[in-house]
This record gives sequence, structure tokens and C-alpha cells, in this order.
Amino acid sequence: MKLGLSRILILWLMSMMLMVSAPSAQAQQVTLSEIIIEGAKRISPSTVQSYMPIQVGDEISPSDLNRVISSLFATDLFHDVKVRLDGDQLIITVDENPIINRINIEGNKVLKDQQLLDILNIKPRRVFTREIALEGKAILMEAYRQNGRYAAKIEPKIIELPDKRIDLIFEVNEGPLIKISKIKFIGNQEFSDRALRNVVVSRERKWYIFLTSNDKYDPARLALDEQSLRQFYLQNGYADFSILRSSGELLPDRQGFVLTFHVDEGKQYTVSDIVINSEIETVNNDILLAESTLNIGDVYDVRYMDDTLTRITDKLGEYGFAFVNVEPDFELDQDNATLALTINVGRAERNFVEEIRIVANDRTLDRVIRRRFELVEGDSFNQLKLTNSIRNIRNLGYFANVTSRVLPGSSGDQSIIEVEVEEKSTGNFTLGFGYSSVDDGSVQIGISESNFLGTGRGLRANVSVSGSKSNFRAGITEPYLFDRNLSGSIDIFRDEESFSDVTLEKQGFDTSIGFSAQNDYSHRFGYLLAETQTTSKSTRASSTSGDEGAQLVSEVSYALQQDKRDNRFDPRSGYYWRVSNSAAGIGGDVRFLKTTLRSQYFMPFNFKRFVIGVGGEVGIVDGLGENVSRSNRFVIGGRKIRGFARDGIGPRDTGDDSVVGGNKYYAGTVNIISSYGFNPDLGVRWTVYYDFGSLWGTDYPTGVTGADDNDLRASFGYGFFWDTAIGPLSFFWSVPLNEKSYDKKQEFQFSIGGRF
Repeated sequence: MKLGLSRILILWLMSMMLMVSAPSAQAQQVTLSEIIIEGAKRISPSTVQSYMPIQVGDEISPSDLNRVISSLFATDLFHDVKVRLDGDQLIITVDENPIINRINIEGNKVLKDQQLLDILNIKPRRVFTREIALEGKAILMEAYRQNGRYAAKIEPKIIELPDKRIDLIFEVNEGPLIKISKIKFIGNQEFSDRALRNVVVSRERKWYIFLTSNDKYDPARLALDEQSLRQFYLQNGYADFSILRSSGELLPDRQGFVLTFHVDEGKQYTVSDIVINSEIETVNNDILLAESTLNIGDVYDVRYMDDTLTRITDKLGEYGFAFVNVEPDFELDQDNATLALTINVGRAERNFVEEIRIVANDRTLDRVIRRRFELVEGDSFNQLKLTNSIRNIRNLGYFANVTSRVLPGSSGDQSIIEVEVEEKSTGNFTLGFGYSSVDDGSVQIGISESNFLGTGRGLRANVSVSGSKSNFRAGITEPYLFDRNLSGSIDIFRDEESFSDVTLEKQGFDTSIGFSAQNDYSHRFGYLLAETQTTSKSTRASSTSGDEGAQLVSEVSYALQQDKRDNRFDPRSGYYWRVSNSAAGIGGDVRFLKTTLRSQYFMPFNFKRFVIGVGGEVGIVDGLGENVSRSNRFVIGGRKIRGFARDGIGPRDTGDDSVVGGNKYYAGTVNIISSYGFNPDLGVRWTVYYDFGSLWGTDYPTGVTGADDNDLRASFGYGFFWDTAIGPLSFFWSVPLNEKSYDKKQEFQFSIGGRF
């Protein structure tokens, strides 16, 4: 009862207040007759009024004044606003915000003025507010954090100028560069902290880390570190690995960060079963299962699982299924630490190629790219042919990158192949240097254009000069003669070599025509016509070379090759072989039959981190009843067997130590190439190699050292390839092994190429 009386009393008081206040509010409302703006200098009164929610003629009361104040403050044009009613006049007094005259950064050294101003994006003549200064401070602080300057201090200041203008100054104290002092792991039992530190992208501060910024703390990099850890454990069988949390904490002395990763390793699982569950009945499951690179009994490795899914997708693409959903499903047996893998293949239709689109070929003509396709519009879709087509386009050497994607067509059984290319400079300027004990310094200069005016035509010219020889060659190649599968080329050349008693000159032209066939075979037929002129000061010199006076060489040739390399400029897998035969004697003064065989094989390992390459070649020349002269023999060294001069191996003249050449040779190499250990953005790859070979046999053995010495020569070395803004650089350091006393060494080789 007491509570009921209280409620009645409250309601009575409220009703009395409303009865009193209602007439009072009505009494305070006025019809606005005039709006007076005071204090506005830069902004016109009409502009001020346009921002207001009331105008002349409106009925207003004191409660409406707050709306006026709020609306004017919301424009950010005013530092202060005062509003009052004087009868039926509304008087507004404003204090305008200043205009920014200029923005300055002071005290910065690591980050330059323009870099910071671009980040700020605050322009002169903008209205200044306190929020702009605070926002600018936060932006600059974040920029310094991203550069490892977590102790940086930013202080915004203003300098007042006449006419309500200010200069906005950000005073910067960059502070020291704060790097990662320690990386810790909690919960790891199977792998040591040291092993896991090599897995994450972030690095502890070391004096020798200067080529990368991975020792600078970056919160965004923590996610990448977590991904790297997760991938590492999944590669080693820990299918239920998880990261509980990760953190980066600044040390109390603000001299470094500590990264901490809390992990739950879980168990290491082995594969107990692999099953294909496919809704595509026309492809036998055993065919798909054969593509698996995971085997029962293996420790689970996510890389093999991903590779298996890709291979199955590609295999189905070979059967014409362009759009297939292939998903893995896992069943973990934690008690026995085993994993059963089911690969689910969704329903799909066979597809036909409705359209082939070429995108971003700004320079290269469309037909130059299309003629490298193994598919045409209307064909049944085939993933293998598409993969080969993309490889063919890459092998043109015109593009920095080639990507493809398959899009749905106008109906369910149609697909659109879209190929996007990234054009690159195809003009090259090369400059090479070498040093050998026989020629001292040597220089090679070359200029070429492999995609002239986007037509695919090639132009080239090369000059090499050393102490005893000079070579010049220039030529042109037409890759599609008469718009057919025929390539043609013609080169002119002139070579001159001098040693103590002999000067050898050779000049002529070399032309060829070829065509490609199925399964990456190609055939080439050639013809060479050359005139040689040998000037000898002694009969002994001509007796070792077999060259004397003028000779005309008329030579026909045929070559057959197969190229299965994934990229002929930077091969990582596949093989290549070429056999060539040339015969002289159909016209001319010289007769011989020359045969060479060359092969290469490349294989990636450790999931394509490394590439091992092996190669070999052999050659033999026979005079067909005549003696083979020096100008038609083989010479080897240089790039064939690094560590030796270009013609530094094999028989030599005992009198002047000049090269004689040989009728038989073999050469080989084993090398490993990788970019492991370098930031991929640097474009640096390293190589270690073992080269070997020999050259022997001459029809003029008198006065020749090593005429029939076929002992093995070899070299071991290392080198670097570096793609730079000025072009590709290569460096090789070699140590000759098993060399003969009369061989000539060249332990360092360097070359530079520029693009235009």
C-alpha cells in the first residue's frame, strides 16, 4: 500500500510540471526575423548559414540553439561557436579554424621528407583541426614501427601566421632501430628452439644479417611466422599441430623485442590408407590413385598431399575435365598415430575450348603467341596440352611471366582459356670478361633483339676480342617462314686468329631451315659456305695445323633434337638432347664428316628448392680419306669446362704453344643450382659444379704436345647468377683438376648483360 501511494505521488508531480512547463515553452518560441554572423573572415556569412538547420522565418526556442552549435562544429571550420537570441534575432559568433600553410617534418633521417609527406597525405590550404594533427602523429608512428623504430617519438606543433594561417610541424625523434633480440618457443618437444628459429621468417639480431630486414620486428610478419611453423610441422607428419598464441614484447630497456610462440605439437602420423572417392565414372580410380606421391606407411607430409591433389586434377584435365573439385578428407587415429586419407573427386563434365584469350600482350603480336598453342578453339579441353602450350610460350623468352586460367564458357561443357603475359625487354646487350694465361684478357660484346617489333624475329651481332684472336658474327632468324611451321636463319661471320708463325682468317655465311614435330622433336637442315686463308711464316706451323693458303669449305648439316625442359632459359626439370651431322665435300676444297651429340637432364629435389643438372656431349670429325685441318677440328674449354681457357685443353704446338685442336672430344658437367639462403627479391642464385672432359687426336702429330692424350681434365667451382636492374650478372670461380702442364687455365669468368 505504501508503494502504491509513492507511485501516485510521482505521477502527480510529473503532471504538474508538464502543465507549468508547456505554456512556458510556448511563451519562449519566437519567429526568427534575422540571422547575424559575427567573427567570420575567410568564410562568408551565407556559407555559414548554409550549414545551419534553421533559417529566417523558422520558429525557434532556446533548445534549438544546441542544434545550431552542433551543426557548425561538425563542419570542422570553426574553433569556437557561440549562439544567442536577442529578441527575434539570432546572433552567431564564430572563431574560424586556421588554414594549413605548409607541412614540415623535422628531425628525420632514416625516412625522408617526401616519403613521410606522401604517407601523411595532408595538403596545404586544408582547414586545420586538432584531430588532423593527432591522426598525422599516429600515421607517422606506424610508419616508424614498420621500419623497426618502436622508440620513435612524434610531436606535432603549430606556428601561427597572420590571416588565420599556420605551419604544421611534426618534430621527429627517430630513436634507435629496435630489432628482435630473442625468438622463443614454448611447448615444443620434438624440435629444438634452434631448429624452429630456422623455420620462421623472422630472425634474431645478428651482426651478419644486413641484406634483409627480417631481424626487424613487424607484427604483420607474425602471421607469416605462424604459417611457416604450421607448414613445417605438417611437412613432418604433425597433422594436428596448433599454435596456441604468439606475441612480440618490447624489452623494458626498449632495446629489443622478444617473440614467443606457444605451440602444441600433437603427434606424428603415418599414412594408413589412401582411397579415391570419385563421382567421375569414366576415369578409373586406379589411374587417379597412381598419381599419388604419398604412400601407405609414409610419414604424412602436406607437400606430398598437395602434389597429389595437383597431379590428380591435371590427370583429369587430360581426360577433358576442366572444372573438377578435388578435396582431401582426413581421419586421424590418435591412439595409433595413423592417418587415413580419402580424396574426394566431385562430379564434372567433359569440356571443349570455346575461346582462347590473350591478355596484356601490349607489344607482341597475338599470332606470335597463338601459334605456340597445342590447342585451338573447338578442341576437347586437355590440361596436358595447355601445360605444354604455356611452356612453349615461356620458352619464347619474350615474357617475364606467363599465367593461365580456365574460365566457364557459355554453357556447362564449354571453357575459356585465358592466358596473361607480362612483357619484358627482349633486347640484350652483353659484356663478358675473362683472363687466361694464353690470351691474358678477353672481351666479348654482344647485342641482340629476339622479338623485333613484336613479330618474333631475332636479330643478333657478337664480337669477341683477345690477345690472339677476334670473332664477329651477325644474323637474323625468322621463326615462322611463310606463316608455316618453318623457321629460317642466316648468319655471316668472320674469324681471325694469330699465333707466332700463323695467321688464320675465316669468313662466310651459315643458313638453316627447320621445323618442329610432335612430342617436342625438331629437325634442322643447314648449309655453310666459308673461305679460309692461312698465312704461315714457317713450314713447321703449317705442318701442325694442316692449314695452308686459301681453302673453300662447302658444308651441309642436319640436326635432330628433342627438348622436354620446362624452361629452356632457366630449366628446373626435364631433358634435352641433340644430335647433329655435318659433311663437307659437296663442292669446295675440303672433305670431312663431323658428328656431335649433346644431352642435358634436370631434376628438382627438396621440393624444388634445389635443381641438379647433368649434361654431356661428344664429338668426332673424320676427314673421309683426307687429313682434317686445324680450322675444322674441335676446341674446348671456357664454358664447356670452366677453369680452363676457351681453347685451353688439348693438343698444342710445341714451338709456340698455340692451340692445335683435336678430332675427338667429350665434355660433361654436374651442377646444383638454388636460390636457397637468399631473399627471393634479390634475384640471386648460386651454383656449385664439377666439369670434366678431354680433347685429343690430330692428323698432324709431328711437333704437337698431347696429340693423342685423352686423359680426363676436370674442374670444381662455384658461381652466382644475379638478375639486376642493369641486366643479368654471372660470376664463376673454378679450380682446375687433373690439368696437363700444357693446358691453359682461366680460373675466373664474369659476364654482364643489359636489356633494352
